[in-house]
Order: sequence, then structure tokens, then C-alpha cells
Amino acid sequence: MAAREIYIERQNRGAYAQVRAIDAQTGLEVSVTTPSNAAQFDQNRLALRKLGQCLMAQGHMVLDNWNDNGADLPEKGEEVSKNTATSLPKRGIYT
Repeated sequence: MAAREIYIERQNRGAYAQVRAIDAQTGLEVSVTTPSNAAQFDQNRLALRKLGQCLMAQGHMVLDNWNDNGADLPEKGEEVSKNTATSLPKRGIYT
């Protein structure tokens, strides 16, 4: 999988920190709210994992090792969105 350019921005608001991860290629932005005293590494990791799930749900990213049995990978967005669309919100809003 090729490297992606991701922007991360953080805002501390009292006891909480809002962390946003933005994919430069697609413009998709997700945000997570974490305790402000949590480790910065964990805050970034949480935002990046959420961004990865959203990218997979919209078909922008497919895992290289999707099938362990050596079968062909699904077409872009085909099987990936079927498995993850039910757990993600509708209308493309991820907060």
C-alpha cells in the first residue's frame, strides 16, 4: 500500500482534546474527542484508525492482505463497504 499524506490537528478544550485527522488525497476528515491528559501518541493513533476505517468504508483504501486464503482481492469498495457500512453513520459524517 502506498503512503498517504495525513494531516493531524489538535485542540485542547479544558479536560478534553479534540483531534482531527485529514486525508490529503480525498479530503476526508474525522475527529475524535479524548481526555486532554491522554498520551499524544494514543490520541493520534485513535484518530488515524478511525480515518482508516472511514477510508475503507468509502472504498478509497483496500487492505493488501484482505483474504488470507490467497483468493483475489475484492474490487475497489465492493466487499469492503458491505462489511463496514452497517457500523458507520450514514451521509458521510464521521464525528
